[in-house]
Amino acid sequence: MKRTLYTGLIRRGSPPRISIRHLSTRNHLDGLNGPQRQAVEFSPKGSLQILAGPGTGKTRVLTSRVANLILSHSYSPSSICAVTFTRKAAREMRERLKGYIGAGPTEELKLGTFHSVCANYLRTYGLMVHVGPKFLIWDDEECGILIRYIAESLHKGFVKNFPAGEIYEMFSTAKEIAKIDPKKGIEEIIEEELRHRMMGEFTSSTNDNPLYEVELILQLFYAYSRSLKESNALDFTDLLTKGLDLFRATLSWARDIGRLEHVLVDELHDTSSLQYLIIKELFKATKGSISVYGNEVYSWRGADNTVFEQMKSDLPRTKEVFLEENYRSTASNIAAAINIISQGIVLLWLYFPDHSFLVNMALDKKRPPKTLFTSHTPSGPRSVKKEFALTDEEEDFVPQEINRLLVKSNGVIGYGDCAILFRTNNAASEFARALRKAGVPYRVLPELSLNDRIEVKNLLAFLRLAIDDAHTPMLIQAMTGPFGVQEKVVTSLIGRSIEHHITLFDVLERLQSELDPDTTPPSAAVANTLIRMVQCLRALMEEGASPVDLIHYIIEATNYYAYLRKEFGDGYSWRARNVQQTIRYARNFRGSKESGNSVLFAFLDFMRDLSRANDFNTGTILMKNDDCFTSPAHERNVYYT
Repeated sequence: MKRTLYTGLIRRGSPPRISIRHLSTRNHLDGLNGPQRQAVEFSPKGSLQILAGPGTGKTRVLTSRVANLILSHSYSPSSICAVTFTRKAAREMRERLKGYIGAGPTEELKLGTFHSVCANYLRTYGLMVHVGPKFLIWDDEECGILIRYIAESLHKGFVKNFPAGEIYEMFSTAKEIAKIDPKKGIEEIIEEELRHRMMGEFTSSTNDNPLYEVELILQLFYAYSRSLKESNALDFTDLLTKGLDLFRATLSWARDIGRLEHVLVDELHDTSSLQYLIIKELFKATKGSISVYGNEVYSWRGADNTVFEQMKSDLPRTKEVFLEENYRSTASNIAAAINIISQGIVLLWLYFPDHSFLVNMALDKKRPPKTLFTSHTPSGPRSVKKEFALTDEEEDFVPQEINRLLVKSNGVIGYGDCAILFRTNNAASEFARALRKAGVPYRVLPELSLNDRIEVKNLLAFLRLAIDDAHTPMLIQAMTGPFGVQEKVVTSLIGRSIEHHITLFDVLERLQSELDPDTTPPSAAVANTLIRMVQCLRALMEEGASPVDLIHYIIEATNYYAYLRKEFGDGYSWRARNVQQTIRYARNFRGSKESGNSVLFAFLDFMRDLSRANDFNTGTILMKNDDCFTSPAHERNVYYT
């Protein structure tokens, strides 16, 4: 039976009610248990915490509540903001909602991660907080590349002693703290962060290390910040801080943000303090109408339990609903997990200027009691704790046990249903040896995705430069890849960009025009070739070239296959296959027959999503006939209970 929403009376300032016709016959309330239905049908005007254990149907409840707001309360989809922790979760939620409310209304929802929600608002209203609408977004790896070369231009050997990734993390932390506690200046925060890092080195030499001078780190921070600004780029932390600035701006409430009627937040336990401030601004817009989903149990991997209490302090009438019926695991596995979780150990440390040590362990009395049960799965075999005198015995036992389980299950369990978790990555090769010896197929996770392959990164770098030549990390990728520019040359050019307060591409244009007195013939030649290539890519786009046409041009212009053969030797064949796979994706891309920046943007987003769809950190589905193993550090959003 088709359902229809009829337009009713609306109050001044609220979004128009919508009429949704020709909906799916799928009912969003079908099959819900008691607590699930209670959560879905809870008043849309109140604040709700849904505390959901793993496998209890949290995603089903989240999507059903969105559908209920629209179908039962006539909320406009555009008045609902749903924030997920990963892009994968947003995609899954979007697909499920299409079955409840249809594709059109689903697209009207403000649905995405914290970063994507902030980015979408900034594209429209960013000028209110001094962010241009065409800003670039640089990910952690790209920012690390930029920091690495800026650091080397300031002090030779910098990143050998102070990795760029750690510097980027320190800068991100400093910017986040500065936004949370405005009384603290960025210089004071960076000095504190640097002092904490020195404490963790466990050596007395750090006090004499010039790389630990606050002035040098601040010089690097300001150079990095200027590079972002000159390129009209934001890093991931900037997206959140600028998004918060926008949500706090008075005028922004008059439009889309002020029209919000309900906010939903997934994985509340994983939100940072900065992200919670964003949540507060959003539920201010909805007058406290918010639904959050989470689980306090994940503090063992850095999740923040206090955020639940903070929300209840901000919204005292918050209702709690517990989802405790598990649909995924056997009863014996659930019992084992609960026994471990209920211990709730808190580690207490003492910190001194030159060292730190564990002084005590105690029960976490703030953690609420955990209940989880199942009535839909068999009891299953009991969990086994087995100790070995030698690591060789353990490594040989595991594949034998996997094969035994497969035989005993009569085909119910496959290799893809098994996972081996270990504490250190050094164990990977030993387990791999034992698995090969036993004839057990396996995958080591996380695997490099197609986008992570250097031969594919190079191609995508040129495509991004065709859209915006201010993308300095991609320009560095192109220069050090097919063009073979030495790192010391790139470092020198980055130094000039910092000195003149211009982008790296601007430096190349100065070389081409012989405006730079230090121009050498090789540098000028590289500049000429790169600039001409970017210009040709743009001309091709204006003439109607599709993404696959652009990739073919890049391969031809750089003599790319010859570069791969020279660079990788025996590894050439599979590198070339990865390039061919990228070409196939570009050819089969749904917008492959169209042209222009928008299609190229869409293709690059498609490649990014393709990469993350296979990312184990966001809960990949393991392929059939594969056994996999991974380190516990990679177990984000993947449950073994």
